[in-house]
Amino acid sequence: MRLSVIIVSYNVYPFLDNCLRSVRQAMKHIEGEIIVVDNASVDGTAQQVRQHFPDVHLIANQDNRGFATANNQGIVAAKGEFILLLNPDTIVSEDTFSSCIQFMEQHLDAGAIGVKMLDGSGRFLPESKRGLPTLSASFMKMTGLYRLFPRSAKWNQYYEGQIDENETAKIEVLCGAFMFMRKEALEKSGYLDEDFFMYGEDIDLSYRITKAGYAIYYLPTTSIIHYKGESTRKSSLNYILTFYQAMLIFTQKHPEFSGQKVLIQLAIYFHGLIQLLKQNVTRWWPVVMDAVLISSSFFVVSKAWAIYKSGSPDYFQPEFYYFNIPLYTFIMLIAMHLNGAYDHPFTKRSSWLGFFSGILIILVIYAILPVYVRSSRMVIVMGTLLYMGWLILTRSKLNPWRAGFRQADQQTDRKAIIVASEEEAGRIKELINRSKDHIEVFGTVSLNDVHSEIRPDGFIGSIAQLEDVVRIYQIREIIFSAQDVPFSVFTGSMMRLGPGLRYMLAASTTMNIVGSMGKDIAGESYAIRIHFKLTEPSARRSKRLFDIVSSFIFLAAFPVLVFIISNPIRFLQNIFQVITGKKTWVSYHPLDPMLRSLPKLAQGVLHPAYPRDESDLTRRLQHIHYVYARDYHWTTDLSILVSQLKKTGKTNSGYGQ
Repeated sequence: MRLSVIIVSYNVYPFLDNCLRSVRQAMKHIEGEIIVVDNASVDGTAQQVRQHFPDVHLIANQDNRGFATANNQGIVAAKGEFILLLNPDTIVSEDTFSSCIQFMEQHLDAGAIGVKMLDGSGRFLPESKRGLPTLSASFMKMTGLYRLFPRSAKWNQYYEGQIDENETAKIEVLCGAFMFMRKEALEKSGYLDEDFFMYGEDIDLSYRITKAGYAIYYLPTTSIIHYKGESTRKSSLNYILTFYQAMLIFTQKHPEFSGQKVLIQLAIYFHGLIQLLKQNVTRWWPVVMDAVLISSSFFVVSKAWAIYKSGSPDYFQPEFYYFNIPLYTFIMLIAMHLNGAYDHPFTKRSSWLGFFSGILIILVIYAILPVYVRSSRMVIVMGTLLYMGWLILTRSKLNPWRAGFRQADQQTDRKAIIVASEEEAGRIKELINRSKDHIEVFGTVSLNDVHSEIRPDGFIGSIAQLEDVVRIYQIREIIFSAQDVPFSVFTGSMMRLGPGLRYMLAASTTMNIVGSMGKDIAGESYAIRIHFKLTEPSARRSKRLFDIVSSFIFLAAFPVLVFIISNPIRFLQNIFQVITGKKTWVSYHPLDPMLRSLPKLAQGVLHPAYPRDESDLTRRLQHIHYVYARDYHWTTDLSILVSQLKKTGKTNSGYGQ
């Protein structure tokens, strides 16, 4: 057997589906095997691979064993003369494997090969060719100084800057996304070091292959697409800590790099602190800004009203400033939060709902406060009106303080075209319509050269006219059908049209459209999925708030409900478990086999449906749960709770996820 392709997957099936289809095409004329090692994914990867790719050798782990261990499992099972370790968020060209094998046969000193990698927008990825992380290379990389002289071998040693992206050359380090190796070289140098859970194992293995007497080459004559980062969020603090921990393991393992240990430890603390501050500033800046604006509005109005009323700014008692103003500010912030005013992306509607509900609550609280702690109603009215002015300003498009707000209701649609057959184009349009992504489908491009007089409705050209269509209609996004479009056409289109566009693939076996937002954007890869209301922060908050409020109402009414509920003691236990968050009043029925595909919920006391028999169970549960999660509103829980009140004391509670 010539080639064994090993792919380790973890919760990225929409990407894996396209990856496997591209691998199949690239292996058409090569004797080989495909091995998928799934690290206990909860997105149904193992089941989907068994169903749609029965020829693939699947190793389904019961826990997440990490990248290195999982790859070693695949290597042990592999029978090929050549081994390829491939990331699931990649798409290979049809000539990739044949080009690599041919190069290996012509260069007997080659132990491993890396190829040119492009991101989802067609941009070259510099990690396609890397050098060893020496002290100087690491310093240039961590400080960003390598960007000053990107072509320099000294300043950009980390990315082998002296090597042109289109030049075949020897390099020092492979990228873990694509590691094409001789089985012989792998046996001689040793498998991946399992001390590396994630990151760093590619550097370590590359170094050992070189020490074993083999050369590592960069081969730019073939290319792959690497969407980068769906398995791990590279902007997260967890990623930073994991990456630098891997670097520490590498320096400890190889004494010649021990001088970098102190530098890496300093980088962990420095980079981690910067990322922590960045995440928290982005998250809390709108809340802090509103807190300052609300409290300052009441303060300014109270001073102005005091001068107008009495001629002195000290008209109000000190209690007003350290009790009333903080109370009004807190109430307004809570009202804004509960209405989703700080969710991303935010909407004007959520801000105004929060504002007016905050006013209402403040007025209610004012009415029940003792007379001696009440302030003037005019201060409340004028203070909230002043804050309303600030609210308009801070949420406006022209406001320079608007950091942290990404407005959903002002996003413009992205003009896109679909490259597919008529039937597939209809399916893809339906997926887009069912998602919340702002995509305007301008038209469809046919794979065949169809004359305009017989062209179906909505078709604006053929694949041969793709460049003209993009230029004339100013298209920003192209969605290809993975079922209809050969991967060579997909990658070829990216190479011809170049960066600046967004290239997407519509999977043929899942309800997903996958692509890349660009290599430098947090949450780089994304998929269009059916939108569940229960995934929205505002819906989850309202569900939790309903649980808490209804639980306290039940506690207050317990002396009466004790005569209605079938099991009062268990009912009381359920109340306290719901208050603490261990349970929710309404959740999925535990016998639904597709629970993993739904938004997570706590264990439920009640369920949206109680099928009468097993046949009814299998027929109805999936649909009922799907509708419940997709269209969730707290009134749904209220309706279920009222209609099934007697069952709230049941002992056979089911589970969510």
